[in-house]
Amino acid sequence: MAIDIAGANTYFGATVHIRSESWTRIPQARRIAALAYATCLIESRLEDDLETDATVAGDFPRHDAAVYEQALWMLQALDDNAQDKLERSQRIAKGQWTTKLADIGLNAISFEAFRHLIINPRAVRLEKG
Repeated sequence: MAIDIAGANTYFGATVHIRSESWTRIPQARRIAALAYATCLIESRLEDDLETDATVAGDFPRHDAAVYEQALWMLQALDDNAQDKLERSQRIAKGQWTTKLADIGLNAISFEAFRHLIINPRAVRLEKG
């Protein structure tokens, strides 16, 4: 399954995500544009290909969840003027996304997205037995 608005709406479902209301009150056109932008942004930071399959809690990495969290973070960070610019930028060819990152001003990855992408190398797993 591709990373898309249906997957994001499921991810931010009212019974599964604490920020469901924040996601659903944003107009759908803006959510779709933010997903496209977040997909390109996350993909540009990965060494391997972006995995587009839907995942569940416990899977790692969770590229779909990272994209969804990044999209919501960007939408909450943008003012209305920048959101309109984001909608227009959705039509830009994939190769031109990196030149538009600075223009929109959101070239950072949010903490919420990062927690689905990287493992703390100092983490130690303790097991009983």
